[in-house]
Amino acid sequence: MARMTSLDRWVHQQLTGEQTQSKPPGPILLTFVTAAVGVWVCVKRNWWPSPFGAHTWADPLLAHLVVLAILAVTGLVWAIRTLYVLGRDQRWSWWILPAPVVVSAAFAFVVWGPSTTFLDKRSEFEAIAVDIRENPNTSREKFEIGPFDISRALGGGPSGEVYFVDNSTIFFGFTSGWVYSPDHETGGRDDADSTWTHLDGPWYRYESVYRD
Repeated sequence: MARMTSLDRWVHQQLTGEQTQSKPPGPILLTFVTAAVGVWVCVKRNWWPSPFGAHTWADPLLAHLVVLAILAVTGLVWAIRTLYVLGRDQRWSWWILPAPVVVSAAFAFVVWGPSTTFLDKRSEFEAIAVDIRENPNTSREKFEIGPFDISRALGGGPSGEVYFVDNSTIFFGFTSGWVYSPDHETGGRDDADSTWTHLDGPWYRYESVYRD
């Protein structure tokens, strides 16, 4: 029996009133989802190009917003097509699975996968902190240590601490980062309400809300 062409199928559907089968989520949608998820993983794991240096165009916040918009649109398209295939056509397509599997795998990797921590890069932070302590009234601006983007490293704490400001956490009057305080437990800054957590040795993680 000869295979029906698209025109033959259309004529048959018009004569019999048979509904056209809905298209399942396909390779084009999967391509957009995979690309968006890849960028999202890079941003969340600090593998995205730093906004400092040669990649000033690669703003991670903008990349994050674009990714969320793409995932919202593709998620809506996936849901509509899946509902038509399963609900109206009452059939199954293996194309329904890949997109949610890719998103779930990426989420699991971000949450539970291994990542570079501050303590993995502690020696590089410590070398800069010691240099700043030995050279009072100096600071370093906009640099990278491994996957960490540092807005500023400066001394000037009430008892000689050195602060590293994590660029990814700056939001209005809030900042966070790391404190090097080898002589004693850090006491925070005079111009901010701060909390801190001891990490190891002379290192602390801090969060600060600056007062007006």
